[in-house]
Amino acid sequence: MAEARDTGAVPPPGGGGAGRVPEVRLAETALVALDEDRILIANPQTGAHGFWPRAQEDRLNRYLDWRRLPDILTTAVEDAPATAGEGEDGVNGELETLAELIRIGALDERSRDLCGERLPAPGPAWEPAMRFLAATRTLRDTIFALPEAYNALLAEKARLHRQPSAYYERVGAKVLPLSDPTAGRKGRAVRFEDVLLRRRTARRFAETPMSEAQLSALLYYSWGETGSVPNPLGDVFLRKTSPSGGSLHPVEVYAAVMNVEGIEPGLYHYSVRRHALEEIRLEDPRAWISAASGDQEWVAEAGVVFLCTAFLPRTAWKYNYPRVARAVIAEIGYTGQSAFLTATWLGLGAFTTMALRDEIWEEKLGLDPEREPVLSITGAGQLETELKDHARPRKESAPGVDRS
Repeated sequence: MAEARDTGAVPPPGGGGAGRVPEVRLAETALVALDEDRILIANPQTGAHGFWPRAQEDRLNRYLDWRRLPDILTTAVEDAPATAGEGEDGVNGELETLAELIRIGALDERSRDLCGERLPAPGPAWEPAMRFLAATRTLRDTIFALPEAYNALLAEKARLHRQPSAYYERVGAKVLPLSDPTAGRKGRAVRFEDVLLRRRTARRFAETPMSEAQLSALLYYSWGETGSVPNPLGDVFLRKTSPSGGSLHPVEVYAAVMNVEGIEPGLYHYSVRRHALEEIRLEDPRAWISAASGDQEWVAEAGVVFLCTAFLPRTAWKYNYPRVARAVIAEIGYTGQSAFLTATWLGLGAFTTMALRDEIWEEKLGLDPEREPVLSITGAGQLETELKDHARPRKESAPGVDRS
């Protein structure tokens, strides 16, 4: 039988009304076997099965895609003149095929797919994550503090221990100031809609280095300070391009520079206050970065990889309860999307992944996982201009590359 087509297309709202009538296709779990004369389709869970002559292979192939029931009948009527006289009536044959596939339980119904009904809850492998979600779940009678009362408690707390600074720096590190990140805005007239629609995950990069100006803009518009207001309990509340619970911005960024013009390869911390890189160590991260990133070899092709951590004490001082960990994790997604869109605006390719070996990153950067856990990486680099599809890595170790 032919392979199923993955259309990937989503109809616009209100188009066609396809969701109002049942749609079916051959179940992914169905077993299919062929010999010279017959086709066997079986339900492995129940053992129910049916046989069809090979002459009906084209008819069965139609069930590899979602089919609306009215369309099945329409096709049967349209094909009737061509099939009549071949030993069976076309319409009856189509209906008999449909009825037999239903009888043996070999069809999936799209409504079950769309509502997630056919999928079980996560299994034992998810148990630690499910414990976290259960421990941070709220109930209908959960009590939330009133802002006035909570702010009064924080003010009293700040009298003894001021709120942590909005900035984090590697004291004593060599500082490399970055160029004005806004200098490249002039003449870059790209519509926001175009940036959104062009965003793709890239896993193949050119040998051409990124410019220092691109690195500066990428850091600034993704994680940099775009403004601030005074914080009476600490120093300032930062304004960035992504939201943050309590305006605390716990996400810290470390740059593994591999191919950027004017910047030596090495590991750096991004100083938001100075819009600068703080040198941690000079080395070529390509020697180990793929192993630290789940053995994804293409990560080493990027011009720069940004490791995102969360400096938990900054958030825990104000919100000392576990549910806020959800907000911290969500912030990784917010800032990651800002980085993706900024890279797209700059004409760069980008990716993000959480398939990391945390311990390697912790050792390389001197991180305490209880204070500053590793959460994700986002990488960027120049694209190979002759390619249209940068989603596939140069070397593929497994089929079915995600094209998100």
